This record gives sequence, structure tokens and C-alpha cells, in this order.
Amino acid sequence: MMKKQVVSHPDMPDPYGAYSTVVRAGDFIFVSGQAGIDPETGTKAGESFEAQARQAFKNLNSCLECSNSSMGDVVKVITWLGDANERAALNELFAEYFPDEPPARSTPIVDLPMGLLLSIEATAIAKS
Repeated sequence: MMKKQVVSHPDMPDPYGAYSTVVRAGDFIFVSGQAGIDPETGTKAGESFEAQARQAFKNLNSCLECSNSSMGDVVKVITWLGDANERAALNELFAEYFPDEPPARSTPIVDLPMGLLLSIEATAIAKS
């Protein structure tokens, strides 16, 4: 039977609600939406899309590394985009952070809280 394990680590961003940041189930890691929030200050990493997006990818990477996984192990991503005009910029960053064999991706356009412009949710393969 597959067991669920909540992953916690002092280097991971804290959740901003009643949910787990990372859950491992069997051979998969599930990372809750990571936004462009600086985990040290709890505030937006900046006002620009690029500043927030780079912080979101950094937060995602931190969650994966703390869960014994990596960006290269990501199989599916949902990028919640706050402004449809930022699609081209997101595609450029996506190619930078996932240069080889990028994961499957969905990109709904949504109204994110706190003036956030991006949130990244991911499913990755867990290493033994």
C-alpha cells in the first residue's frame, strides 16, 4: 500500500495556510504552489514578473531538493499566471529552468492573492 508522508525541512518555504508544502506518496513528490515570496521576509520578491517568477522557481527548487528530488525529476507543472501578457516571459524562464525534456505544463490565468503574478505547483519523481 502506498503511504503518504508530509515532508518538512527548515530550508523549505512555510505554507501560507492549512496545507502541506510538500507531500511524498510512493515514488512521487507533490509540491504545493510556490509563489514569488521571499521565505525569509514573507513578502513579495519584487513587483516585476521576472523577480517574482525567479523567486517562485527558487522556492520550487528548494522544496524539491529538500525532498530528495530535483528540477530534472519534475514530470508535471501547473503555472498559475496572474497576467496573460506574461506568457512569453514565462516561456523563456521555463526553458531556462527546464532546459532538457521539460515537464508537461498547464497554465491557467487566475487572480492570485497579494498582487502575486505567478505560482508554480509541481509533481516530481522521488528518488529512493
